[in-house]
Amino acid sequence: MAAETEPAAAASGGIAGEMEVEAYRRLFPLAFLERHLGESVRPDARRLSEARPTTVGVGVVSSAHGSALVRLGETAMLASIKLEVMSPPAESPDEGSVAVEFHMPPICSPLVRPGRPAEAAPVISKALEDVLVSSGMLNLKDLCLISGKASWLAYLVMYL
Repeated sequence: MAAETEPAAAASGGIAGEMEVEAYRRLFPLAFLERHLGESVRPDARRLSEARPTTVGVGVVSSAHGSALVRLGETAMLASIKLEVMSPPAESPDEGSVAVEFHMPPICSPLVRPGRPAEAAPVISKALEDVLVSSGMLNLKDLCLISGKASWLAYLVMYL
């Protein structure tokens, strides 16, 4: 019976119809998604094979050495990188370093509260740092300027 109310609410349109669909989505999330999958349509009306519109802007942060703003539909992510010369650590004199900071605003998740950092942010920061280094996307030896004397410290900051 509940599955029949969603199409009726959607067909009626207007704010009342939208509220009924949203209530159905919250009360019956699995049935809501199964219905869309059965019709090969996403809840935002895109076909399953259709990507969200994407735009990329580079150089959007003037105080950074590099930056990009990526929009994927309604989702936006800003990333910037700033470089600083440092003395390399004694245990790896021919390598530079990377420090990743990931920020999530409260709108990203109900678990994130205003005024304090998301508990997941440091975990995501560390995971991103590990992926950058372990995958070979970033070779810390490439950040060495003068072995044992100077290397780059790359600060990568991301906002979701």
